[in-house]
Amino acid sequence: MSQLYASLFYQKDVTEIFSDHALVTYMIKAEVALAKAQAQVDVIPKAAASSIEQVAQTALKDIDFNNLAIATGLSGNIAIPFVKQFTAAVKAVDEDASRYVHWGATSQDILDTACILQARDALYVVERQLQHAYAASLELAEKYRAEVMIGRTWLQQALPITFGHKAARWASSFKRDLDRLEQMKARVLTAQLGGAVGSLASLLDQGSTVVEAYAAQLNLSVPSCTWHGERDRIVEMAGFLAIVVGNTGKMARDWSLMMQTEIAEVFEPTAKGRGGSSTMPHKRNPVAAASVLAAANRVPALMSSIYQSMVQEHERSLGSWHAEWLALPEIFQLCAGALERTVEVLQGLEVNSKNMQRNIETTHGLIMAEAVMMAIAPKMGRLNAHYLVEKACQQAVAEQGHLQDIVSSFAEVKQYFSADELALIFKPESYLGNIQEQIDAVLQEAKGEVK
Repeated sequence: MSQLYASLFYQKDVTEIFSDHALVTYMIKAEVALAKAQAQVDVIPKAAASSIEQVAQTALKDIDFNNLAIATGLSGNIAIPFVKQFTAAVKAVDEDASRYVHWGATSQDILDTACILQARDALYVVERQLQHAYAASLELAEKYRAEVMIGRTWLQQALPITFGHKAARWASSFKRDLDRLEQMKARVLTAQLGGAVGSLASLLDQGSTVVEAYAAQLNLSVPSCTWHGERDRIVEMAGFLAIVVGNTGKMARDWSLMMQTEIAEVFEPTAKGRGGSSTMPHKRNPVAAASVLAAANRVPALMSSIYQSMVQEHERSLGSWHAEWLALPEIFQLCAGALERTVEVLQGLEVNSKNMQRNIETTHGLIMAEAVMMAIAPKMGRLNAHYLVEKACQQAVAEQGHLQDIVSSFAEVKQYFSADELALIFKPESYLGNIQEQIDAVLQEAKGEVK
């Protein structure tokens, strides 16, 4: 990603986690954990593990990244030239210890484990952002629970809702995202150590013991068996991120549509230089929504690559595994970026209650047609009530009158309802169904869980 676009689409902490220097740092952690685990069960000398750990503390500054980049293109993955450089660094300090660097492991063991370590740190950032987004949307749900606005279906005015209900639905999405994240951690944050074909034959009868010690060193789950060729953990993780991006994309679509000039019900937060046009001084563009929606557009394409990478050959793949290296980091970065923009908007959203009320009146009462029909139906039957109200709607449109005035002139209605009763039926606040109960349920679910 160009640095010029990074601040628009990405989030700096997650971008750093997936930087070249960070990847090598995570690979060094995996190599140290491997050596310490093997020394713990007497597979390699403890002195060798100690030297490897000591060298690792300053190894990053000795890595020749230019050489590493060139060698990666020749060797097919970064682990092979990395291990050569790291081994050379250990040899310069302790030649005997250098013989035990990367002992019994294969390149994919180190790269997969480094990937999981990256993912763990990045998921922590995503989780923190989700908590902020959840808290902000809950606050909106509580504050605007009684703020009546128009609900829209197929982009058309439908029935009244409240803005608090819309925010409660957003909050509910974030709660499910947080639940998904917590549930998948034990499955996906798992160490990888299998050797050439997953058998760890090079460790003789100590393979399982080393894997357990290795996972413990890194505070990762212990796999029941190696997963070189089975990529469902990566897919589940990426799929979770894609769901989060999709959820934020839905919200961004909502608030960007509500920012349209003719609607103007909410606005993204203002800041100097934000949301302007290069040619139209009057514009206030939904720039955060644009970033989020771009991520929601991009991530499904990347997910296609991740899903296709599941189909691998035998014990270790040719090309499929490699495709993850490009797709997964970008999905993480786009997800964190989309969340960062969403949190900014939710925490600083400007709500225009006056325009919400104005838009409710745009149809001159037509949005209350269902409410009128359901009120009349017990008196004359649903089908007859539907016919009567449909006729009234057509007349109101033709005459550009208010539906309440038209309906109140019908003899069939006058015999059952007084003017005051009919006025009550036409109040949007009287036709909100169980919205308040839904908001209560979302707020109750959150008690004690929002940090």
